[in-house]
Amino acid sequence: MPAGSFGKIKIERPQRDGQGDYATSIAMQIASFANRKPKTIAKILTKELKNDSELAKMFKDIQVASPGFINFYFADEYVGKLLLKLVKDDRLGAPDVGKGKKINFEFISVNPTGQLHIGHGRAAFFGDSLARILSFAGFDLVREYYINNARQSAQIKELGKTALKRGTSYKSPYLDKKLREFSKSLSRMKNSEAAGYFLANKIQKDIKDFLAKKAKIKFDVWTEEEYLYKKRLVAETFRELKNKNLTYENDGAVWLKTTKYGDTQDQVLVRQNGENTYFMADIAYHTDKAKRGFDKMIDIWGADHQGHVKRMGVALRMFGIKKFEILITQIVRLKGRVKLSKRKGNIVALEDLIDDIGLDSTRYFYLTKSLNSQMEIDLNLARMQNNKNPVFYIQYTHARICSILRKSKTLIASTAFGARLSDKYRLQEINKKTLDKLGERGEFDLAKKLLAFGDIIEDIAQDYQVHRLTTYVYELAHEFNQFYRDFRVIEGRVVNEGGLALTMTTGLVIKQCLDLLGIGAPEKM
Repeated sequence: MPAGSFGKIKIERPQRDGQGDYATSIAMQIASFANRKPKTIAKILTKELKNDSELAKMFKDIQVASPGFINFYFADEYVGKLLLKLVKDDRLGAPDVGKGKKINFEFISVNPTGQLHIGHGRAAFFGDSLARILSFAGFDLVREYYINNARQSAQIKELGKTALKRGTSYKSPYLDKKLREFSKSLSRMKNSEAAGYFLANKIQKDIKDFLAKKAKIKFDVWTEEEYLYKKRLVAETFRELKNKNLTYENDGAVWLKTTKYGDTQDQVLVRQNGENTYFMADIAYHTDKAKRGFDKMIDIWGADHQGHVKRMGVALRMFGIKKFEILITQIVRLKGRVKLSKRKGNIVALEDLIDDIGLDSTRYFYLTKSLNSQMEIDLNLARMQNNKNPVFYIQYTHARICSILRKSKTLIASTAFGARLSDKYRLQEINKKTLDKLGERGEFDLAKKLLAFGDIIEDIAQDYQVHRLTTYVYELAHEFNQFYRDFRVIEGRVVNEGGLALTMTTGLVIKQCLDLLGIGAPEKM
């Protein structure tokens, strides 16, 4: 059997308690190749693994489970070693997955015809959190926002017609306010292209200010579609496609031969009236990004752009660009009474939602589901200021940990251990002697949960499932509170140094998780 012919060996953390700290399905993966039952293969492999002296130091047991899983159970001493390594690591055990590879990450990129609404919130908060996680995981990441503001585009012309009172597209209380605000400037404009471009830039300024000041989302690069035309990048891209013999004319329009690369039908690049389609500009934009030297490009698009995914991938392959991923958002709904601002009409603006339930709750609830699944935000739950609200529960746990550390520092300030507590409640050093004081099963359960942080970051960096982190940090908070109920970190004026080390480490990991999610980590509540 050729080595590796059955694919990568999968080693993961089981979902259920009692199934080991790690498990592998390798026996089931190779069963068809070996022509033997998975459980038989698992038993053979387990026998060999148990004979390995190095593995014997790491695992107290390795067991076979139906229909052919191999489950690994950490030795307590090895857990202590891993925890000691985690505490001394600024990355808290998260591996350097990216190794400095350059990623261009474009998200939100809403048409500048109105304010952001709750549907845009999925790309906004998911994109921001994924960007934070990928950067933390070692990628050299550039955040980019693409502004669809070309004078020749249909949407800008329609916006211009509305601005000149020749149409009603994009009408809303918000747009009415902008029209009144800039009525004097607009009255001097003669054509819809100029009026639309002018107004789009004013709307984009509002979007940019909202993202930075209220949503706390930053971008490194803002690229205007109009720039592509000014620099003749669209014309150059079209010429390249034509020179590759990938275009043809039919019925007065110019088409791209996308069926040649697997598309279901060819796509229009230039309309009968001589205007470029948005597809033509998008090709120019993405080929320009690729020329900037990124190892990978990632875009987040709305659900209404699903049909555009295949044709864009086809177009980029024409230029030899393969490392390009598109993530699609799905619909978000609100459950409960919505507090709408009168000036904003019927759409639920993202700003309204943040004003209603707060930025921390907004971000957390947006990040609890996979991007490609529909979601519902329970407004009544999100407004709660008690432990029923998961984000409040996590933040309260962090504040409780900070309180314990403040108290313990006061109690042991004169000891060598107390001297290692910094002003930010981080121990400068936790040594083996401290961790040797751990001995109870509940303590090791919390320690193992802390050790899972690095795996969570590694998984998200590979599959972009950000909701893994909201789930993990909630479970960690729950595990700590169970530990706190069962063990006394401070008993009178006596401090349990092992328990305090676990408490501090939990605080560090919760704080890091909240930072990556863009959520505050209060020290007092």
